Amino acid sequence: MNAKRFIVIMLFFIILTAFFIWIVGVSINDASRKKRLWREKAQEVTDAVEKINAKKYDIMVYGDVWNGPKDLIARQIMTFEQDDLIGPDPNFEHVGHMLIINDLSGKNELSLDTWRRIHDLLQYDNYVVVYLGNAQLPAMQETGFFFDVYPKSTNSLVAWNGGLNYEVGFADNSSLIPGVVLESLSSDRIPSFAMVMKMARNNYL
Repeated sequence: MNAKRFIVIMLFFIILTAFFIWIVGVSINDASRKKRLWREKAQEVTDAVEKINAKKYDIMVYGDVWNGPKDLIARQIMTFEQDDLIGPDPNFEHVGHMLIINDLSGKNELSLDTWRRIHDLLQYDNYVVVYLGNAQLPAMQETGFFFDVYPKSTNSLVAWNGGLNYEVGFADNSSLIPGVVLESLSSDRIPSFAMVMKMARNNYL
C-alpha cells in the first residue's frame, strides 16, 4: 500500500468516525430534549392535581377502579350509604364533597332510585358530581341532572352548585392533556386525566 492510498483510507475512517460521533451526539441531545419536555409537560398535570388537592374536597370514586393521576387524593367507595360517604376518618378536614362515578366500562348499572339519591346529594348536600362514561347518561337525564340533547360520543358530565350548573362532555377533550403525556396513556386513563386538567382550569369546586 502506497502512502497516498494509506492517507486516503485514514481520512475516510476519520470522517466516518466523526460522522458516527455526530450522530450519537445528536441522538443523545434529542433524547435529553424529549426527556426535559416530558418532565415539563408532566409537571403541568402535577400542578393541576395539586391545585385540586389544595381545594380540600373529599373526593370519592364509585364504580371502576380509579386509574387517573396517582397523586390525586381520592378514595374508592362501594355504596352510597352514609357510612361510605362519611368515610373511615370522621376527623378528615374538608370543605366539600366530590363524587366521581367512574363508568368507562359501562358495567355499573345504577337504578333510577340510586340516581335520585345521588341527585339529592348534589342538590341538598352541595356535592360536585362527576360521571365518566356514557351508559348511564339517559338515567341521569331522566332524574334531572341535565336536559340537553347530547351527541352519542359524549363520555362525561359534571354537575355542581346544587345542580344549577352542569356541563355535558366536560372531560371529552383529550387535547387538554399535554401531548407527550397523552401519548403515554392507555385509552381508559384519558378521561380521568382530561377531567383533572379541566377541573384545574374551571371553577367547579
